[in-house]
Amino acid sequence: MDIQIANTLFDEGIFSAMYKAGFITTKVFVYREIYLWVNAQQQTRGISKNQAVLEAEIKFNKDERTIWRALNCFSEKAA
Repeated sequence: MDIQIANTLFDEGIFSAMYKAGFITTKVFVYREIYLWVNAQQQTRGISKNQAVLEAEIKFNKDERTIWRALNCFSEKAA
């Protein structure tokens, strides 16, 4: 899923409505948060994606594979 579309759906409350209706699980919210956090770390601190993933494991209390899975769920459109 394109991250800009996901952010729009989140901002407009569509994800929340879908969650309340039982169409999606909390995993979507957690994966989005992980994706945004890892990207923010790369942009602001200039660290590698691998280093950001290792730090995300600790921050989110998830294993490395889950962090990578979250990152692979979202993509950014090429300009």
